[in-house]
Amino acid sequence: MCPFWKRSTKDSSTEREKAILRRIYDSGACGIAFEGGEPLLRDDLVEILAFSRSLPLHTSLVTNGTLLESRIREIASYINGVVYVSLDGLEKTHDAIRGSSGCFRKAVRGMIASTERVPVTINTTIMAENIHEIEDLVILAKELDAKISVTIAHEYCNAKASTPAGHEIREIARKLVDMKKNGYPLLNSISYFKVIAKEKDWKCKPWSVVNVAPEGNLVLPCYVRNEYAASVSVFKTSIKKAISRFDWKETQNCQKCSLHCYVEPSLVLSWDFRTYLDWAFRPRMHTRARTSVRMRTWVGLGPKSSEKGKKNSARLTLYRATG
Repeated sequence: MCPFWKRSTKDSSTEREKAILRRIYDSGACGIAFEGGEPLLRDDLVEILAFSRSLPLHTSLVTNGTLLESRIREIASYINGVVYVSLDGLEKTHDAIRGSSGCFRKAVRGMIASTERVPVTINTTIMAENIHEIEDLVILAKELDAKISVTIAHEYCNAKASTPAGHEIREIARKLVDMKKNGYPLLNSISYFKVIAKEKDWKCKPWSVVNVAPEGNLVLPCYVRNEYAASVSVFKTSIKKAISRFDWKETQNCQKCSLHCYVEPSLVLSWDFRTYLDWAFRPRMHTRARTSVRMRTWVGLGPKSSEKGKKNSARLTLYRATG
């Protein structure tokens, strides 16, 4: 699980958030997901979401869900993407991992309140502490009329999460493939499950996920290798130029993590046809239409060679859309 909420960086102002959004849009972004910390802690979140939609950007939100029930009505009209809710297990396990009693029930109530207004997806990190409950979470997603996306825990230097043993990952990966084939609402590609089971090779393309730290500096090549260290400011260098000028050779054979946010787009950009089909033809949940926030955006960027409920400031994640 991501420990970004532990950073001590202060919230950025509303106007700075808008300035970063403008630079993202000018770089060619088409979609963005606001994260945290916890974005619902921001009093100005509605204004930020409204600005995102006005650019226009396809706008989503990532939340721990504890404040979702009370705020979904005011934000729903500015979300034309997805509300992602983080769940790390069933009630007892989730509350223990989050260190807060009652947060599971709050998150579930928030999802129930949201599913009639916006599409909802559960985000789950598979850890040693919760691997025995992953199948139950998939079933829960179906019962809530939501989707679910899973990823394998990465042991960041300051994250209290442990990666499951290899044989446990292989076992749950095969079970999830079966559940996906049987119609359960898993958004991950089958290729991703094969990657985490060590049954499929992949080449990381970290420029598909470019991050911007709270102060507006790019994190290159990725936040896993850098442990959040940032360099070039988006206010001094355009995002496209920074990505194109970076020497990506050092990452060509990197498989330091199995995070789905790196593996899935890397598979698509490697012309993995099955993954592309999983992404392109996902069933839609509805036909209706980080605090500073962390922002995750989908853009057409790349190197020249391929022509916890706590506030923290903005980080931007940019997904390459074309190879």
